Amino acid sequence: MSVFIGTILGLAISNIAVKPVQAASTPLVRSYEGSSFFDRWDYYGYYDNTTNGDVTYANQSVASSSQLTYSTSSNTAIIRVDNFTDVAYNYKRNSVKITSQDSYDVGSIWVLDAVHLPYGCSVWPAFWSYGKEATWPEEGEIDTIEGVNMGYSNQMALHTESGCSITSTSSFSGTVNDTSCYYSDNDNSGCGVTDTNYKSYGAEFASAGGGVFITQLAESGISIWFFSRDDIPDDVSSASDSIDTSNLGTPSAFYSNDGCDIDKFFGPQSLVFDITLCGDWAGQSSILSSTGCPALTGSDTCYTTYVLNATNYDTAYFEINSLKVYSNTSSSSNSSSSSSSSSTSSAISMTPLLSTSQNTLLAGLVFGLIGVLAIM
Repeated sequence: MSVFIGTILGLAISNIAVKPVQAASTPLVRSYEGSSFFDRWDYYGYYDNTTNGDVTYANQSVASSSQLTYSTSSNTAIIRVDNFTDVAYNYKRNSVKITSQDSYDVGSIWVLDAVHLPYGCSVWPAFWSYGKEATWPEEGEIDTIEGVNMGYSNQMALHTESGCSITSTSSFSGTVNDTSCYYSDNDNSGCGVTDTNYKSYGAEFASAGGGVFITQLAESGISIWFFSRDDIPDDVSSASDSIDTSNLGTPSAFYSNDGCDIDKFFGPQSLVFDITLCGDWAGQSSILSSTGCPALTGSDTCYTTYVLNATNYDTAYFEINSLKVYSNTSSSSNSSSSSSSSSTSSAISMTPLLSTSQNTLLAGLVFGLIGVLAIM
């Protein structure tokens, strides 16, 4: 009889233990802010060979000495294009592309609080992520912020291998540009969604005091929210040790697992900031004219019209209060660097194996069976 009861107890424990529960609140694992904001980033250090932009991405030494990246006296972080050098013809302008040394897996949320985003004619900034340890786009790309020129609102997108798409538009507020996320479709524009809030980019973003972008990479799907400064929810502004996104309302963009198997198409994501100029998107005459800039005429190019003149880039900078990452999964560091940004935790908390109700049920089973054994 005791063997039978022991078997029942083992089965009960086994059946409960194999069902992990997603924590409602996700713990903070890293905070990039203040004087240590740039401690855990790698600088690209080459010309823009990815989007054919007319920039050379500075290495850390050049970026620091030229103050293309620095922390201000008010503890904000600046990432900017060189706006003080008149570039000689056929040379490229210095700018910045940095990639986080840490990557964040499914079960992670990153929250960017910024007061200014880069904009201006020929300017093409982005805050995005990709699977650093894979050949792009094997582990996916998530574009949280992307815009060009004097663009009127932010564009979000995914870029993946074949088989990922937007299947429903009723669960988010943005406007769908393309439904296929496959990088070979639509000139690699991805499954783009344009935010309907004009305060999400450009001059209106800056005049509103900036705002917050929240990206959640979950098994159920990828969500991106934007809140202008006056509309930031308490659940975000008070998220010092953990964050709960369940009350944030309708996201600006949502890519459901129904149309895109998140575990299949996305791996650990490294975070990226970059600002390029002209290039495959921002430099097209038709794009310039549709995003608040004069169309190119005659033999003029985006490069000759804008890049050579430093005064075109006074608004081409990020100013960031903080970038915070919350996660229920392990973070992997891809650098031997010992420097670190300020963080409340060097190790990432894991989702509990059992929920409170499951623990209560298990305890009841254990004590009940102990009682039966005692009687026997």
